Amino acid sequence: MSFYDAISAAIPQALQPAGAQRLNGLTQLYAQSASRQWQNGLNTVAVLPAYANPETLFEAWALQQAVWQRLQKQGEQWWNGLATIYAERDELRRANTVSKFFEQEYNLYAQFGELVGDQFTSLLELADNIQVDYGYWIAQKQAAAVQQSKVPASADGVASTRRKQANAA
Repeated sequence: MSFYDAISAAIPQALQPAGAQRLNGLTQLYAQSASRQWQNGLNTVAVLPAYANPETLFEAWALQQAVWQRLQKQGEQWWNGLATIYAERDELRRANTVSKFFEQEYNLYAQFGELVGDQFTSLLELADNIQVDYGYWIAQKQAAAVQQSKVPASADGVASTRRKQANAA
């Protein structure tokens, strides 16, 4: 437990400011994400010889294609959203009061803010999905590699081993 965690645990939740609670939650989420990424890296190194398998390379390529398609879709949503805001800006009628002018402008800025927020959320969701999906996939590959290493030797392998032992004696 870190010093910060120990202090945070000692202070009742009701006395902790909301901003500190949110920051603590964000810190925990970043730590989980980094831990997943680290574990995925370790699992990848453990399964590295399996990457020589054409089937594994094809599956890795398919994962990359899925990510690329999602990014492409997100790019289209971004440009469509910008085009919608731009079209709405052109349709605004001329405001006859200052309050109406600022209301119209704020509406456009709010739409842009929502678009940016949606894009960030989608990108972070994609990053989380990549980590989880890749982790699941690499764990399957690792389990398969462990299973293959536990497969008993074939009859030929046993016979040749016995011959080597007999020749050595």
